[in-house]
Amino acid sequence: MLYSADGSYILAGGSSKYICTYDVADQVLLRRFQITHNLSLDGVLDFLNSKNMTEAGPVDLIDDDNSDTEEGVDKQTRGKLNYDLPGSMPNRGRPVIRTKCLRIAPTGRSFSAAKTEGVLVYSIDESFILDPSDLDIDVTPEAVDAALNEDQPSRALILSLRLNEDSLIKKCIFAVGPVDIPAVASSIPHRYMQRLIEALAELLESCPHLEFILRWCQQFLQVLQELCKSHGSSIQQNSRNPLPSLKSLQKAITRIHQDLADTCSSNEYMLRYLCSVGDKK
Repeated sequence: MLYSADGSYILAGGSSKYICTYDVADQVLLRRFQITHNLSLDGVLDFLNSKNMTEAGPVDLIDDDNSDTEEGVDKQTRGKLNYDLPGSMPNRGRPVIRTKCLRIAPTGRSFSAAKTEGVLVYSIDESFILDPSDLDIDVTPEAVDAALNEDQPSRALILSLRLNEDSLIKKCIFAVGPVDIPAVASSIPHRYMQRLIEALAELLESCPHLEFILRWCQQFLQVLQELCKSHGSSIQQNSRNPLPSLKSLQKAITRIHQDLADTCSSNEYMLRYLCSVGDKK
C-alpha cells in the first residue's frame, strides 16, 4: 500500500486478484484493477465449486503425496505453473495470486505492480507501452546510444526495434545518412519489419523531412518485395502480418500526395494569374 505523490489517493494490493485505488479525502473506493484471469492460480475464483470442497479444504490444495520433505519451499509458490524444483516431488498445490509490490510514477500517470505471474505496468498515456521483443541484458537505451556514437546505425536501429521504444526507433532512423539507407534497410531482420513500417507511417504524418522519409519507404519496400519473392512463406510464418502497417503507410503517402497536388494546383493558377496581370500592365 502506498500514497500517490500528491497524497490524494492510496494504491493498495495484497493477497487478492485486485489492485484497489482509494480516495483519501472521501475515504471511498475509486476503482479496482483485476491483475489476472488465470484460473490455475488460487484466489482468482470468487466462488469455489462446492463439490470440490472437503473438511480439509479445497481438493486442489490438498497435498496427498507420501513425502514429508518440504526442503524449505513454500507449496504455494509451486504447482501447475512449472514452479516445482528439479529433483523434487511434484506438488499439487497451486500458486496463490497476490500483489507483492506497488510503485507509482512521480508523474502520477502510471504505476507498476509485481504479482505472482510477473510485472504489470498501468498507464493513462497510450504512447507509453512497453512491448519489447528478444529482450536481453545487453539490450538497453545506453547500448543504442553507444552504437550511434560508434557510427553503427544498423546495430543501433536493430537494438531500438528490440526495445520497441518509439522515440529510440525514430532517433535511429534520423541517425542514418541518406547514402547509408539501402545498406541499413537490407540489414533489418524481417521479424522487425512491421514495427519499422509503423514508425515510418507515423513519421510521414508529422515529420517535415519528407524526402528523407520517402527514401526510407522506397528502399524498405524494395527490400520487402525481394524478401517476399525469395522466401515469402517463411516471413508469413515467423512474423506478424505486415498488411495492416503497409495499409497505414499507403494511407499516409496518399494523404501527402493529395496535399502536394492541391498546393501545386493552387500555385499554378496563382502564377497564371500573376503572369496575365503582368501582361495587361
